[in-house]
Amino acid sequence: MNKAGEENRSVRNTKRRLREGLLQLMESKPINEVSVKELTELVDVNRGTFYFHYQDIYDLLRDMEQEFFDQFDRTLSENTPVLDAEGVPVIGTEGTPYLHAVFSFLDERRSFCRIMLSPRGDMQFVELVKKRVDSQCRYYWQLLAPGADELRRGMYNAFLINGCIGLIQEWVNDRRDLTAESISELTATLILASVGPCIA
Repeated sequence: MNKAGEENRSVRNTKRRLREGLLQLMESKPINEVSVKELTELVDVNRGTFYFHYQDIYDLLRDMEQEFFDQFDRTLSENTPVLDAEGVPVIGTEGTPYLHAVFSFLDERRSFCRIMLSPRGDMQFVELVKKRVDSQCRYYWQLLAPGADELRRGMYNAFLINGCIGLIQEWVNDRRDLTAESISELTATLILASVGPCIA
């Protein structure tokens, strides 16, 4: 491996250790109580090296969140819900491959999600998750119920989004017995039961 390749690998390794260390510290304390000194000592990284990459702890967290959302957005765009012959989303368990892809993505990042969705996490992160899900929901509402009242549609969205966030919090915290596939099927069933009467 050439020198540039070795340097790139070293940078990736340093950033990985800083990210893992921050999550480890946030298991027991909110981010505003985490210091650069504490983090760098934990992961054995020079403080100067930290400041070469990040302005402060919050800058590191924002970098982690940005990477998460870049990958999350890619997952959403690459895994769209099943559509029928007229281009309308199929409501039912047949649509769970989309949800399965989303929950598989979250499962691979379970520690990050558990911390970020906890009281020690970042409310801005939660709001950004809600905003992305809301955007997806509004698009499919327009296909499923084009004549629906916008205010009521917004209320349906709020109900679904907050319910899904609560379900995810419960899942990443305590329910390792539920696989990504089984939780996606449960979510599809709950969505169908909630939304079905609204579009009938």
